[in-house]
Amino acid sequence: MVAQGVALLRFIILARLLGAEELGLAAMLILTSQFFQAISDTGSDRFLVQDDGGDSPSMQGFVQFVLSLRGLLIGLALVLFSGLAAQLYREPQLAGSLMALGLAPLIGGFIHLDFRRVQRDGDFRPESIGIIVSEVLSLVANVAAAYVTRDHTSVVYGLVVRSLLLVIISHITATRPYRWAWNREEGLRFSRFAAPLFLNGLLLFIGSQGDRLLVGTSLGATALGHYSAILLLIYYPTGVLIRFLAVTALPQLAAARGEPARFQREASRFGGRTTLMALGVAAGFALVAPIFTPIFYGKSFAQPLVIFALIGALQSARFLRVWPTTIANGIGRSMVILLNNVGRMVAVPIALLANAEFHTLEAIVIGFIGGEIVAMLVALWLLQRAGALSLRRELIRIALFLAGCTAISGAAWSLQAGNYVLSLAFGAGGLVVAAVVLRMEREVLGELITMARRRLLPRKA
Repeated sequence: MVAQGVALLRFIILARLLGAEELGLAAMLILTSQFFQAISDTGSDRFLVQDDGGDSPSMQGFVQFVLSLRGLLIGLALVLFSGLAAQLYREPQLAGSLMALGLAPLIGGFIHLDFRRVQRDGDFRPESIGIIVSEVLSLVANVAAAYVTRDHTSVVYGLVVRSLLLVIISHITATRPYRWAWNREEGLRFSRFAAPLFLNGLLLFIGSQGDRLLVGTSLGATALGHYSAILLLIYYPTGVLIRFLAVTALPQLAAARGEPARFQREASRFGGRTTLMALGVAAGFALVAPIFTPIFYGKSFAQPLVIFALIGALQSARFLRVWPTTIANGIGRSMVILLNNVGRMVAVPIALLANAEFHTLEAIVIGFIGGEIVAMLVALWLLQRAGALSLRRELIRIALFLAGCTAISGAAWSLQAGNYVLSLAFGAGGLVVAAVVLRMEREVLGELITMARRRLLPRKA
């Protein structure tokens, strides 16, 4: 929560200091770095938690070697392809900044993975300490650099400081010595897990960041600055929830995978919790984001109501993905994650055609919402074939999620157009959907209420 809060605060301050255009250029820097991060992802840190032999010192050493090699390759890629990326964005001044940014992944590759290994036993303290300290101090560096430079290069200073501090703290909190190792048998086991994720990287990037890439390359840096500012208001809070849900549910699912009936119960409850949260996030964002965007960023960042509703629906659909992907990780089916992202590629041609026809932000966002829904259906079907869940109940959840997002977006659009009767009709439809979802997920809701009571109410003496 601290890390995501700091990241949002960083973006708000940068928007105030730099303005929409320089903010858009900073987003282009980060997007390019994330591209190379995505296409080189092997899931190494998650492998140490999921694999039965992840506690082995030799396996940890092997994964640390892979991670350091990855950091080196990303740094080199940012240097070698900096000019090409600057041409793609039609922003030649980005080339030098991208070269400098290569230092961040190079440093980050030397992180000590003990902080991941201990999560096998539910100990999240070492990583939490590292993330909190590195994020807070990188914010200080980022803001100081922005105040001095007044341009997009300030994000480079912040990212380098964050990588450096996270590496230092990971070594300080580790209980094992840092080392590299090479074991053929363990390497083959790791490769079987990592290969689908490695192939999955480009698909993941396009599915999760393709909307920002398309906005930046087709609508320009200023439009990307506005879009990113609104998107990150929901991205960071949902990032907290996604991370919390994934890291807490994965050990429970992995522990139950040897008992099919128990696993299906755990998976179903996890799906219910995620659906409830996704709909709550979509509705809450559509209500509060139009108010807080000009307060946080300034009046120049205000947008039509339907933009907020559609961005909320898109990010809620992405949030919903934590449900099938965590289940897939729990049974070691990384191929499901790969094929899930193949399904997301439907968004690209839809968004490109819609943008060519209408050349609007709304068209791009709707295209990517469609891709997320297709991806969910693909993942759920594959998990049903693997015996991890019951498809009928999960399809009902997806249909209710779609109905809820349609009601929210329709209400925003009609209210913006001044058609108050239609907006009331959409609002009533949304309430019906909410009632159906609450009834369907009453067992999950009861568990959440019981948990809240235990946490919040004082115990009797």
